[in-house]
Amino acid sequence: MHEALHALGEVRALRDPVLLAAFTGFTDGPGAAALAIRTLVKEWDAQPLAEMDPERFYDFTVQRPRTRLKDGERTLEWPENQFWVASPEGAGRDFILFAGVEPHLRWRTFCAALEDLLRETGSTTSITLGAQPSAVPHTRDLPVTLSASHPEFEERFGLKAPASRYQGQTGIVGVLNVHLRSLGWQNASLWGMAPHYLTVGPNPNIAIQLLKLVDRGFGTSTSLEGLREDAALFDEQVSQVLDESDEAKAYVRQLEEQYDSSQPASPSSMPEDRELPPTPELLDDLERFLREQRKDDR
Repeated sequence: MHEALHALGEVRALRDPVLLAAFTGFTDGPGAAALAIRTLVKEWDAQPLAEMDPERFYDFTVQRPRTRLKDGERTLEWPENQFWVASPEGAGRDFILFAGVEPHLRWRTFCAALEDLLRETGSTTSITLGAQPSAVPHTRDLPVTLSASHPEFEERFGLKAPASRYQGQTGIVGVLNVHLRSLGWQNASLWGMAPHYLTVGPNPNIAIQLLKLVDRGFGTSTSLEGLREDAALFDEQVSQVLDESDEAKAYVRQLEEQYDSSQPASPSSMPEDRELPPTPELLDDLERFLREQRKDDR
């Protein structure tokens, strides 16, 4: 196994395994896709498989470790990149679940380490999950777009995967997908379109939409009860702020009318190719409110 990896369980050949992965940072913003992966870890009773050593991949002056008190003892939390293995009912295959943080350094080494783990487990198929800030209202079902290496993914997920014409900077998902495709392996990315004005904390509504597609694509039945409860509370918190501002309600109503008259076009590019309307200053109160709510929850 690659020297950047540390085994947490038995790393062995699995049953036709698929990697399901999410990175917080550029491709997931506040972490809705990572929330989806961690929900799968819980609901699929996934077991720890391996983790990445953060030392070589992060600039700790950019992303500093966090200190916490646990049972009266002070502990450190470093950027985590962890793998789990799961065998959910209905799929007839195994899954490698990965939740991580976009690295700052040595992306090629990072991809090589991930490739090494996939080779040892026998996986040649990967799906990455992400969230893309978009001009969509939080009051509607949030669309999900697909990019894929092979047309079979369109039938699997029931989505069209338009050819991308994007050229320019990319994130770790783009680098990883190009690397794996160069090996002849199959991969796809599911991007939840996130309301651009809600950027504090993971939006459980996006995680729900992503997991619905995972279930559709692989024949699994994942319980979404916990996420639905979180989503109801999230929506209630947003509504409390909007009710205090006629301007904010008017802005969301404008997005609703645009959404209802013609569903947002599915972007044919990677998420870095995005042009969004500026977030109105009137929604600053919403951001502050949600931030304070999350502080209170912690």
